[in-house]
Amino acid sequence: MISYLKKNYSLIIIVVFGLLYLIFLSNNPTSDSYSNAFSSLSKEDMFRPHHLLYSAFGYLVYLPFKWINIEPIKLFQTINVLFAVGCLLVVRVMMRRIYLKEALIVASILFIGSCFGFQRFAIDNECYIIPLFFILLSMNFVQSFLIKNKFYKVVLCGLVSVIGCLFHQIAIFTLICSFFVFVFNGKWKNIITFFIISLIIPIVYSLIVFLQEETLSAQLLTNFVLHDYKTSFAEMPILKNVILLSAISFVRTFIQVHGYVFEIFSLYPVISISVISIAIGFLIIGVYFCFKLKKRELTLFNEKRFVRYCWVMLILYFGFAAFSNGNAEFMIIIPFLIILLLIYYFVYLRRAIFGLGLFMFIWNFLFALFPMGYMKLNSNQELYSLVIKEKEAVFVLKDKVAVDNIYAYKQLNQNISNTYKLSQVTNEQFSNWIKENKTIYTDYFGGKEALSRVHIAESNTNKIASDSPIINNQSKFQLRHKFIFFAGEKDIWEFVK
Repeated sequence: MISYLKKNYSLIIIVVFGLLYLIFLSNNPTSDSYSNAFSSLSKEDMFRPHHLLYSAFGYLVYLPFKWINIEPIKLFQTINVLFAVGCLLVVRVMMRRIYLKEALIVASILFIGSCFGFQRFAIDNECYIIPLFFILLSMNFVQSFLIKNKFYKVVLCGLVSVIGCLFHQIAIFTLICSFFVFVFNGKWKNIITFFIISLIIPIVYSLIVFLQEETLSAQLLTNFVLHDYKTSFAEMPILKNVILLSAISFVRTFIQVHGYVFEIFSLYPVISISVISIAIGFLIIGVYFCFKLKKRELTLFNEKRFVRYCWVMLILYFGFAAFSNGNAEFMIIIPFLIILLLIYYFVYLRRAIFGLGLFMFIWNFLFALFPMGYMKLNSNQELYSLVIKEKEAVFVLKDKVAVDNIYAYKQLNQNISNTYKLSQVTNEQFSNWIKENKTIYTDYFGGKEALSRVHIAESNTNKIASDSPIINNQSKFQLRHKFIFFAGEKDIWEFVK
Protein backbone atom coordinates (compact mmCIF):
# COMPACT_ATOMS: atom_id res chain seq x y z
CA MET A 1 0.00 0.00 0.00
CA ILE A 2 2.78 2.41 0.94
CA SER A 3 4.65 1.54 -2.22
CA TYR A 4 1.50 2.19 -4.28
CA LEU A 5 0.93 5.58 -2.66
CA LYS A 6 4.54 6.58 -3.29
CA LYS A 7 3.97 6.00 -6.99
CA ASN A 8 0.50 7.56 -6.92
CA TYR A 9 0.83 10.33 -4.34
CA SER A 10 -1.52 12.54 -6.34
CA LEU A 11 -4.25 10.48 -4.67
CA ILE A 12 -3.10 11.84 -1.30
CA ILE A 13 -3.42 15.40 -2.65
CA ILE A 14 -6.96 14.66 -3.78
CA VAL A 15 -7.89 13.29 -0.34
CA VAL A 16 -6.35 16.38 1.29
CA PHE A 17 -8.49 18.65 -0.88
CA GLY A 18 -11.57 16.61 0.01
CA LEU A 19 -10.85 16.98 3.73
CA LEU A 20 -10.13 20.68 3.29
CA TYR A 21 -13.47 21.24 1.58
CA LEU A 22 -15.26 19.32 4.34
CA ILE A 23 -13.61 21.39 7.05
CA PHE A 24 -14.58 24.62 5.30
CA LEU A 25 -18.14 23.82 4.22
CA SER A 26 -19.79 27.15 3.50
CA ASN A 27 -21.25 28.88 6.53
CA ASN A 28 -22.79 31.39 4.12
CA PRO A 29 -24.99 29.33 1.78
CA THR A 30 -26.15 31.20 -1.30
CA SER A 31 -29.78 31.96 -2.00
CA ASP A 32 -29.87 29.15 -4.58
CA SER A 33 -28.41 26.75 -2.02
CA TYR A 34 -31.34 27.34 0.32
CA SER A 35 -33.78 27.08 -2.57
CA ASN A 36 -32.29 23.76 -3.72
CA ALA A 37 -32.39 22.42 -0.16
CA PHE A 38 -36.03 23.45 0.22
CA SER A 39 -36.99 21.56 -2.94
CA SER A 40 -35.11 18.46 -1.78
CA LEU A 41 -36.82 18.51 1.62
CA SER A 42 -40.35 19.49 0.63
CA LYS A 43 -40.54 17.94 -2.86
CA GLU A 44 -42.03 21.23 -4.09
CA ASP A 45 -40.51 22.46 -7.35
CA MET A 46 -38.29 19.40 -7.14
CA PHE A 47 -37.92 19.06 -10.91
CA ARG A 48 -36.63 22.42 -12.07
CA PRO A 49 -36.02 22.62 -15.81
CA HIS A 50 -32.57 24.17 -15.59
CA HIS A 51 -31.25 21.47 -13.24
CA LEU A 52 -33.89 18.78 -13.50
CA LEU A 53 -32.56 16.04 -11.22
CA TYR A 54 -30.46 17.97 -8.71
CA SER A 55 -33.10 18.52 -6.02
CA ALA A 56 -34.61 15.06 -6.64
CA PHE A 57 -31.19 13.54 -6.05
CA GLY A 58 -30.90 15.56 -2.85
CA TYR A 59 -34.26 14.19 -1.74
CA LEU A 60 -33.04 10.61 -2.24
CA VAL A 61 -29.78 11.33 -0.44
CA TYR A 62 -31.61 12.82 2.53
CA LEU A 63 -34.04 9.90 2.98
CA PRO A 64 -31.65 7.66 5.03
CA PHE A 65 -30.73 10.64 7.24
CA LYS A 66 -34.28 11.90 7.74
CA TRP A 67 -34.51 10.72 11.34
CA ILE A 68 -30.99 11.80 12.31
CA ASN A 69 -30.30 15.20 13.85
CA ILE A 70 -28.32 16.60 10.95
CA GLU A 71 -28.52 19.96 9.24
CA PRO A 72 -29.84 19.05 5.75
CA ILE A 73 -27.96 21.75 3.87
CA LYS A 74 -24.67 20.54 5.39
CA LEU A 75 -25.45 17.05 4.11
CA PHE A 76 -26.10 18.39 0.62
CA GLN A 77 -22.86 20.39 0.76
CA THR A 78 -20.99 17.23 1.79
CA ILE A 79 -22.38 15.38 -1.23
CA ASN A 80 -20.97 18.10 -3.45
CA VAL A 81 -17.58 17.69 -1.77
CA LEU A 82 -17.64 13.98 -2.63
CA PHE A 83 -18.44 14.75 -6.27
CA ALA A 84 -15.71 17.41 -6.28
CA VAL A 85 -13.24 14.72 -5.19
CA GLY A 86 -14.68 12.60 -8.01
CA CYS A 87 -13.93 15.41 -10.47
CA LEU A 88 -10.28 15.45 -9.41
CA LEU A 89 -10.08 11.66 -9.68
CA VAL A 90 -11.51 11.70 -13.21
CA VAL A 91 -9.13 14.39 -14.44
CA ARG A 92 -6.28 12.39 -12.87
CA VAL A 93 -7.30 9.38 -14.96
CA MET A 94 -7.25 11.53 -18.10
CA MET A 95 -3.82 12.91 -17.28
CA ARG A 96 -2.38 9.47 -16.54
CA ARG A 97 -3.58 8.32 -19.97
CA ILE A 98 -1.15 10.84 -21.48
CA TYR A 99 1.67 9.04 -19.61
CA LEU A 100 2.55 12.01 -17.45
CA LYS A 101 4.93 11.89 -14.52
CA GLU A 102 3.24 11.87 -11.12
CA ALA A 103 4.83 15.20 -10.15
CA LEU A 104 3.06 16.98 -13.03
CA ILE A 105 -0.24 15.33 -12.13
CA VAL A 106 0.17 16.53 -8.53
CA ALA A 107 0.89 20.08 -9.72
CA SER A 108 -2.14 19.98 -12.02
CA ILE A 109 -4.48 18.76 -9.27
CA LEU A 110 -3.09 21.42 -6.94
CA PHE A 111 -3.89 24.02 -9.62
CA ILE A 112 -7.45 22.82 -10.28
CA GLY A 113 -8.32 22.11 -6.65
CA SER A 114 -7.15 25.58 -5.63
CA CYS A 115 -9.30 27.46 -8.17
CA PHE A 116 -11.93 29.58 -6.48
CA GLY A 117 -14.51 28.80 -9.17
CA PHE A 118 -14.25 25.11 -8.27
CA GLN A 119 -13.91 25.53 -4.50
CA ARG A 120 -16.91 27.81 -4.04
CA PHE A 121 -19.34 25.27 -5.52
CA ALA A 122 -17.63 22.28 -3.92
CA ILE A 123 -18.42 23.60 -0.42
CA ASP A 124 -21.99 24.75 -1.06
CA ASN A 125 -25.35 23.30 -2.13
CA GLU A 126 -25.18 24.66 -5.67
CA CYS A 127 -26.05 22.51 -8.67
CA TYR A 128 -22.81 22.72 -10.72
CA ILE A 129 -20.39 20.20 -9.24
CA ILE A 130 -22.42 17.06 -10.05
CA PRO A 131 -22.93 17.93 -13.74
CA LEU A 132 -19.24 18.89 -13.91
CA PHE A 133 -18.38 15.38 -12.70
CA PHE A 134 -20.42 13.84 -15.53
CA ILE A 135 -19.00 16.31 -18.06
CA LEU A 136 -15.50 15.20 -17.10
CA LEU A 137 -16.54 11.55 -17.29
CA SER A 138 -17.84 12.22 -20.81
CA MET A 139 -14.50 13.74 -21.74
CA ASN A 140 -12.72 10.78 -20.20
CA PHE A 141 -14.67 8.32 -22.38
CA VAL A 142 -14.11 10.44 -25.49
CA GLN A 143 -10.37 10.50 -24.82
CA SER A 144 -10.33 6.74 -24.24
CA PHE A 145 -12.44 6.10 -27.36
CA LEU A 146 -10.06 8.11 -29.55
CA ILE A 147 -7.20 5.94 -28.33
CA LYS A 148 -8.84 2.49 -28.32
CA ASN A 149 -11.88 2.94 -30.62
CA LYS A 150 -14.07 0.71 -28.43
CA PHE A 151 -17.85 0.71 -28.96
CA TYR A 152 -18.68 0.47 -25.25
CA LYS A 153 -16.90 3.82 -24.74
CA VAL A 154 -19.52 5.40 -27.02
CA VAL A 155 -22.29 3.91 -24.89
CA LEU A 156 -20.72 5.05 -21.62
CA CYS A 157 -20.02 8.53 -23.00
CA GLY A 158 -23.62 8.84 -24.15
CA LEU A 159 -25.03 7.72 -20.81
CA VAL A 160 -22.92 10.02 -18.64
CA SER A 161 -23.50 12.94 -21.04
CA VAL A 162 -27.23 12.42 -20.69
CA ILE A 163 -27.00 12.24 -16.88
CA GLY A 164 -24.95 15.44 -16.88
CA CYS A 165 -27.61 17.23 -18.96
CA LEU A 166 -30.36 16.04 -16.63
CA PHE A 167 -28.45 17.45 -13.66
CA HIS A 168 -27.89 20.75 -15.47
CA GLN A 169 -28.70 21.92 -18.98
CA ILE A 170 -25.23 23.45 -19.40
CA ALA A 171 -23.83 19.95 -19.99
CA ILE A 172 -25.56 19.98 -23.39
CA PHE A 173 -22.41 21.53 -24.87
CA THR A 174 -20.39 18.48 -23.86
CA LEU A 175 -23.04 16.16 -25.28
CA ILE A 176 -23.01 18.03 -28.61
CA CYS A 177 -19.21 18.12 -28.80
CA SER A 178 -18.98 14.42 -27.92
CA PHE A 179 -21.59 13.56 -30.55
CA PHE A 180 -19.57 15.30 -33.27
CA VAL A 181 -16.46 13.38 -32.24
CA PHE A 182 -18.34 10.20 -33.14
CA VAL A 183 -19.74 11.80 -36.29
CA PHE A 184 -16.23 12.60 -37.52
CA ASN A 185 -15.19 9.07 -36.57
CA GLY A 186 -17.48 8.03 -39.41
CA LYS A 187 -19.01 4.84 -38.03
CA TRP A 188 -22.80 4.83 -38.28
CA LYS A 189 -23.08 2.38 -35.44
CA ASN A 190 -21.47 4.85 -33.05
CA ILE A 191 -23.46 7.83 -34.37
CA ILE A 192 -26.83 6.11 -34.18
CA THR A 193 -26.10 4.62 -30.75
CA PHE A 194 -25.09 7.96 -29.26
CA PHE A 195 -28.11 9.67 -30.83
CA ILE A 196 -30.53 7.06 -29.47
CA ILE A 197 -29.06 7.37 -25.98
CA SER A 198 -29.40 11.16 -26.22
CA LEU A 199 -33.14 10.74 -26.71
CA ILE A 200 -33.34 9.87 -23.01
CA ILE A 201 -33.18 13.60 -22.31
CA PRO A 202 -36.40 14.63 -24.15
CA ILE A 203 -38.09 11.45 -22.90
CA VAL A 204 -37.35 12.29 -19.25
CA TYR A 205 -38.37 15.94 -19.72
CA SER A 206 -41.60 14.82 -21.42
CA LEU A 207 -42.34 12.41 -18.59
CA ILE A 208 -41.85 15.14 -15.98
CA VAL A 209 -44.09 17.57 -17.90
CA PHE A 210 -46.78 14.91 -18.29
CA LEU A 211 -46.69 14.03 -14.57
CA GLN A 212 -46.93 17.70 -13.60
CA GLU A 213 -49.50 18.84 -16.15
CA GLU A 214 -51.33 15.53 -16.75
CA THR A 215 -51.06 16.29 -20.44
CA LEU A 216 -48.27 16.79 -22.96
CA SER A 217 -47.74 19.00 -25.97
CA ALA A 218 -44.83 20.48 -27.88
CA GLN A 219 -45.62 23.93 -26.48
CA LEU A 220 -45.80 22.72 -22.87
CA LEU A 221 -42.51 20.85 -23.27
CA THR A 222 -40.77 23.83 -24.89
CA ASN A 223 -42.05 26.24 -22.24
CA PHE A 224 -40.81 23.95 -19.49
CA VAL A 225 -37.36 23.33 -20.97
CA LEU A 226 -36.81 27.03 -21.73
CA HIS A 227 -38.52 28.28 -18.58
CA ASP A 228 -35.55 30.25 -17.24
CA TYR A 229 -35.07 32.01 -20.57
CA LYS A 230 -38.74 32.96 -20.85
CA THR A 231 -38.75 34.53 -17.39
CA SER A 232 -36.54 36.99 -15.53
CA PHE A 233 -34.42 34.20 -14.02
CA ALA A 234 -32.04 34.27 -16.99
CA GLU A 235 -31.53 37.78 -18.34
CA MET A 236 -30.59 38.55 -21.93
CA PRO A 237 -27.06 39.89 -22.35
CA ILE A 238 -26.23 43.56 -21.85
CA LEU A 239 -23.06 44.57 -23.69
CA LYS A 240 -21.38 46.41 -20.82
CA ASN A 241 -22.17 43.50 -18.50
CA VAL A 242 -20.89 40.98 -21.01
CA ILE A 243 -17.50 42.70 -21.15
CA LEU A 244 -17.09 43.74 -17.53
CA LEU A 245 -18.69 40.78 -15.77
CA SER A 246 -17.12 38.18 -18.06
CA ALA A 247 -13.69 39.58 -17.20
CA ILE A 248 -14.50 39.62 -13.47
CA SER A 249 -15.97 36.11 -13.55
CA PHE A 250 -12.99 34.77 -15.46
CA VAL A 251 -10.58 36.15 -12.86
CA ARG A 252 -12.80 34.81 -10.05
CA THR A 253 -12.71 31.39 -11.65
CA PHE A 254 -9.14 31.29 -10.37
CA ILE A 255 -8.96 33.65 -7.36
CA GLN A 256 -11.49 35.28 -5.06
CA VAL A 257 -11.93 38.99 -5.79
CA HIS A 258 -14.39 40.64 -3.44
CA GLY A 259 -14.72 43.80 -1.40
CA TYR A 260 -14.24 41.95 1.89
CA VAL A 261 -10.68 41.13 0.82
CA PHE A 262 -9.73 44.70 1.74
CA GLU A 263 -11.45 44.30 5.12
CA ILE A 264 -9.39 41.18 5.88
CA PHE A 265 -6.30 43.11 4.90
CA SER A 266 -7.15 46.02 7.22
CA LEU A 267 -8.08 43.77 10.17
CA TYR A 268 -5.10 41.43 9.87
CA PRO A 269 -2.41 43.51 8.14
CA VAL A 270 0.60 41.51 9.29
CA ILE A 271 -0.90 38.14 8.42
CA SER A 272 -2.32 39.47 5.15
CA ILE A 273 0.94 41.08 4.04
CA SER A 274 2.88 37.93 4.92
CA VAL A 275 0.45 35.60 3.17
CA ILE A 276 0.09 37.83 0.11
CA SER A 277 3.86 38.21 -0.15
CA ILE A 278 4.32 34.43 -0.13
CA ALA A 279 1.48 33.99 -2.60
CA ILE A 280 2.86 36.60 -4.98
CA GLY A 281 6.28 34.96 -4.69
CA PHE A 282 4.81 31.70 -5.99
CA LEU A 283 2.92 33.65 -8.68
CA ILE A 284 6.18 35.18 -9.89
CA ILE A 285 7.81 31.73 -9.91
CA GLY A 286 4.88 30.31 -11.86
CA VAL A 287 4.90 33.13 -14.41
CA TYR A 288 8.69 32.89 -14.76
CA PHE A 289 8.56 29.21 -15.61
CA CYS A 290 5.72 29.85 -18.05
CA PHE A 291 8.35 31.47 -20.25
CA LYS A 292 10.44 28.29 -20.02
CA LEU A 293 7.78 26.07 -21.57
CA LYS A 294 8.67 24.06 -24.65
CA LYS A 295 6.14 23.38 -27.39
CA ARG A 296 5.13 19.74 -27.68
CA GLU A 297 4.43 18.30 -31.10
CA LEU A 298 1.05 16.62 -31.42
CA THR A 299 1.89 13.68 -33.64
CA LEU A 300 -0.86 11.21 -32.74
CA PHE A 301 -4.24 11.51 -34.44
CA ASN A 302 -6.14 10.85 -31.20
CA GLU A 303 -4.28 13.70 -29.46
CA LYS A 304 -5.08 16.19 -32.22
CA ARG A 305 -8.74 15.19 -32.23
CA PHE A 306 -9.06 15.42 -28.43
CA VAL A 307 -7.33 18.82 -28.35
CA ARG A 308 -9.80 20.17 -30.92
CA TYR A 309 -12.62 18.73 -28.82
CA CYS A 310 -11.31 20.59 -25.73
CA TRP A 311 -10.91 23.84 -27.67
CA VAL A 312 -14.47 23.75 -28.97
CA MET A 313 -15.79 23.10 -25.47
CA LEU A 314 -13.68 25.92 -24.03
CA ILE A 315 -15.06 28.36 -26.60
CA LEU A 316 -18.66 27.20 -26.10
CA TYR A 317 -18.59 27.29 -22.30
CA PHE A 318 -16.86 30.66 -22.09
CA GLY A 319 -19.06 32.06 -24.86
CA PHE A 320 -22.26 30.97 -23.14
CA ALA A 321 -21.01 32.30 -19.80
CA ALA A 322 -20.38 35.67 -21.46
CA PHE A 323 -23.81 35.52 -23.15
CA SER A 324 -25.28 35.03 -19.67
CA ASN A 325 -23.77 38.35 -18.53
CA GLY A 326 -20.54 36.74 -17.37
CA ASN A 327 -22.19 33.91 -15.45
CA ALA A 328 -19.40 32.53 -13.25
CA GLU A 329 -21.15 29.18 -12.76
CA PHE A 330 -20.72 28.27 -16.42
CA MET A 331 -16.96 28.87 -16.20
CA ILE A 332 -16.39 26.13 -13.63
CA ILE A 333 -15.00 23.75 -16.27
CA ILE A 334 -12.50 26.25 -17.69
CA PRO A 335 -9.54 25.39 -15.35
CA PHE A 336 -9.93 21.69 -16.24
CA LEU A 337 -9.90 22.44 -19.98
CA ILE A 338 -6.96 24.84 -19.67
CA ILE A 339 -4.86 22.29 -17.76
CA LEU A 340 -5.60 19.53 -20.28
CA LEU A 341 -4.76 21.81 -23.21
CA LEU A 342 -1.51 22.95 -21.58
CA ILE A 343 -0.49 19.35 -20.95
CA TYR A 344 -1.08 18.43 -24.57
CA TYR A 345 0.67 21.52 -25.94
CA PHE A 346 3.72 21.92 -23.71
CA VAL A 347 6.46 20.12 -21.80
CA TYR A 348 8.37 21.29 -18.70
CA LEU A 349 5.07 22.40 -17.20
CA ARG A 350 5.43 21.18 -13.64
CA ARG A 351 7.14 24.19 -12.07
CA ALA A 352 4.91 26.72 -13.82
CA ILE A 353 1.68 24.97 -12.81
CA PHE A 354 2.98 24.26 -9.32
CA GLY A 355 3.88 27.92 -8.76
CA LEU A 356 0.51 29.17 -10.04
CA GLY A 357 -1.30 26.48 -8.06
CA LEU A 358 0.41 27.41 -4.79
CA PHE A 359 -0.37 31.09 -5.42
CA MET A 360 -4.08 30.29 -5.79
CA PHE A 361 -4.08 27.86 -2.87
CA ILE A 362 -2.61 30.41 -0.45
CA TRP A 363 -4.68 33.33 -1.76
CA ASN A 364 -7.97 31.44 -1.78
CA PHE A 365 -7.40 29.85 1.61
CA LEU A 366 -7.10 33.28 3.21
CA PHE A 367 -9.68 35.14 1.12
CA ALA A 368 -12.19 32.40 0.20
CA LEU A 369 -12.24 29.12 2.12
CA PHE A 370 -11.67 30.57 5.59
CA PRO A 371 -14.11 33.51 5.39
CA MET A 372 -16.78 31.46 3.62
CA GLY A 373 -16.46 28.65 6.15
CA TYR A 374 -16.04 30.56 9.41
CA MET A 375 -17.15 34.16 8.97
CA LYS A 376 -20.58 35.77 8.60
CA LEU A 377 -20.52 37.51 5.23
CA ASN A 378 -24.10 38.79 5.07
CA SER A 379 -27.10 39.62 7.26
CA ASN A 380 -29.64 37.34 5.56
CA GLN A 381 -30.12 35.16 8.64
CA GLU A 382 -30.83 38.17 10.86
CA LEU A 383 -33.26 39.54 8.30
CA TYR A 384 -35.03 36.18 8.19
CA SER A 385 -35.29 36.15 11.99
CA LEU A 386 -36.78 39.65 11.96
CA VAL A 387 -39.30 38.65 9.29
CA ILE A 388 -40.35 35.68 11.44
CA LYS A 389 -40.60 37.83 14.55
CA GLU A 390 -42.55 40.65 12.88
CA LYS A 391 -45.07 38.55 10.97
CA GLU A 392 -47.61 41.37 10.71
CA ALA A 393 -45.09 43.86 9.33
CA VAL A 394 -44.13 44.25 5.67
CA PHE A 395 -40.51 44.26 4.46
CA VAL A 396 -39.26 45.98 1.32
CA LEU A 397 -35.87 44.35 0.77
CA LYS A 398 -32.97 44.67 -1.63
CA ASP A 399 -32.40 40.93 -1.59
CA LYS A 400 -35.93 39.66 -1.06
CA VAL A 401 -35.12 36.36 -2.81
CA ALA A 402 -32.39 35.44 -0.30
CA VAL A 403 -34.69 35.99 2.69
CA ASP A 404 -37.56 34.19 0.97
CA ASN A 405 -35.37 31.15 0.25
CA ILE A 406 -34.10 30.95 3.84
CA TYR A 407 -37.72 31.18 5.00
CA ALA A 408 -38.74 28.39 2.62
CA TYR A 409 -35.87 26.17 3.81
CA LYS A 410 -36.40 26.80 7.52
CA GLN A 411 -40.20 26.67 7.47
CA LEU A 412 -40.61 24.20 4.59
CA ASN A 413 -43.04 26.70 3.15
CA GLN A 414 -42.32 29.11 0.33
CA ASN A 415 -45.60 31.02 0.62
CA ILE A 416 -44.11 34.01 2.38
CA SER A 417 -46.41 37.02 2.05
CA ASN A 418 -44.80 39.98 3.78
CA THR A 419 -41.63 40.59 1.76
CA TYR A 420 -41.47 42.77 -1.34
CA LYS A 421 -39.06 44.11 -3.89
CA LEU A 422 -38.96 47.87 -4.31
CA SER A 423 -40.41 47.50 -7.81
CA GLN A 424 -43.45 45.68 -6.39
CA VAL A 425 -44.48 48.56 -4.16
CA THR A 426 -46.89 50.93 -5.91
CA ASN A 427 -48.23 54.18 -4.49
CA GLU A 428 -51.59 52.47 -4.02
CA GLN A 429 -50.00 49.55 -2.18
CA PHE A 430 -48.04 51.88 0.06
CA SER A 431 -51.17 53.91 0.88
CA ASN A 432 -53.08 50.74 1.75
CA TRP A 433 -50.34 49.68 4.17
CA ILE A 434 -50.59 53.01 5.92
CA LYS A 435 -54.41 52.77 6.11
CA GLU A 436 -54.09 49.24 7.52
CA ASN A 437 -51.61 50.58 10.11
CA LYS A 438 -48.92 48.19 8.88
CA THR A 439 -45.38 48.45 10.18
CA ILE A 440 -43.21 49.05 7.11
CA TYR A 441 -39.53 48.11 7.14
CA THR A 442 -36.92 48.57 4.43
CA ASP A 443 -33.17 48.15 4.03
CA TYR A 444 -32.84 50.52 1.05
CA PHE A 445 -31.24 53.28 3.12
CA GLY A 446 -27.90 53.47 4.84
CA GLY A 447 -25.85 50.40 5.60
CA LYS A 448 -22.48 49.42 4.20
CA GLU A 449 -21.81 46.53 1.87
CA ALA A 450 -18.53 45.41 0.37
CA LEU A 451 -18.19 45.83 -3.38
CA SER A 452 -19.10 42.60 -5.13
CA ARG A 453 -20.11 41.21 -8.51
CA VAL A 454 -23.76 41.34 -7.39
CA HIS A 455 -23.65 45.11 -6.99
CA ILE A 456 -21.87 45.60 -10.30
CA ALA A 457 -24.36 43.37 -12.07
CA GLU A 458 -27.35 45.48 -11.14
CA SER A 459 -30.21 44.38 -13.35
CA ASN A 460 -33.10 46.45 -14.59
CA THR A 461 -35.38 44.87 -11.98
CA ASN A 462 -33.22 46.19 -9.16
CA LYS A 463 -32.95 49.76 -10.34
CA ILE A 464 -34.64 52.27 -8.08
CA ALA A 465 -37.62 53.92 -9.73
CA SER A 466 -37.74 57.68 -9.28
CA ASP A 467 -41.43 57.55 -8.33
CA SER A 468 -41.03 54.81 -5.71
CA PRO A 469 -43.14 55.63 -2.63
CA ILE A 470 -40.43 54.17 -0.41
CA ILE A 471 -37.79 56.49 -1.82
CA ASN A 472 -40.11 59.50 -1.94
CA ASN A 473 -40.90 59.04 1.76
CA GLN A 474 -37.34 58.43 2.88
CA SER A 475 -37.49 61.35 5.35
CA LYS A 476 -40.29 59.57 7.24
CA PHE A 477 -38.24 56.44 7.90
CA GLN A 478 -36.24 56.03 11.11
CA LEU A 479 -33.42 53.60 11.81
CA ARG A 480 -34.65 50.66 13.92
CA HIS A 481 -32.13 47.83 13.55
CA LYS A 482 -28.48 47.54 12.55
CA PHE A 483 -27.11 44.13 11.63
CA ILE A 484 -23.34 43.95 11.53
CA PHE A 485 -21.50 41.32 9.52
CA PHE A 486 -17.98 40.97 8.22
CA ALA A 487 -17.09 43.92 5.98
CA GLY A 488 -20.60 45.32 6.07
CA GLU A 489 -23.65 46.60 7.88
CA LYS A 490 -27.36 46.32 7.16
CA ASP A 491 -29.64 49.11 8.34
CA ILE A 492 -33.35 48.40 8.81
CA TRP A 493 -35.56 51.46 8.68
CA GLU A 494 -39.16 51.77 9.88
CA PHE A 495 -41.76 54.10 8.41
CA VAL A 496 -43.09 56.54 11.00
CA LYS A 497 -46.28 58.45 10.26
